[in-house]
Amino acid sequence: MKKLICLLLLPFLLTGCAAVMGNNEEKVYIDSTPAGVPFVISDNKGQITLMGTTPQSVTLKKADGSYFGKMAYTLTLKQEGFYSASVPLEYRFSPWYTFGNIIFFGVPGWLIVDPFFGGRYTFKENNIHIWMRPCERGPFNYMCS
Repeated sequence: MKKLICLLLLPFLLTGCAAVMGNNEEKVYIDSTPAGVPFVISDNKGQITLMGTTPQSVTLKKADGSYFGKMAYTLTLKQEGFYSASVPLEYRFSPWYTFGNIIFFGVPGWLIVDPFFGGRYTFKENNIHIWMRPCERGPFNYMCS
């Protein structure tokens, strides 16, 4: 009887809550004032991941599949007549990763399963709004980009 109970509980102990309940991708809405500003999202290797124009929703992967392989992204907006803006897209741990593994005593979830999966992370902000600062008039406005 004890073996049967252990076998029934084994899947819960070997899975990570973030892997089961989370998602490897997350949608982020990017907006700006003024609207219609071109943007680029680059990853932690400097490769361009996405390009678009505000306002737009984009879907980004949160991990690359390696152990603790969190992806890091930088959002850059550039419009003629305005100063360019560059913002890192920051993460925090998912509540499923933090608290879900506590409920199921999920040390394997914390250290084995979830570190390979992007569900352990979530973006700090899902709606990003950037106010573009206009370039000042004068002899040095050519330095504005």
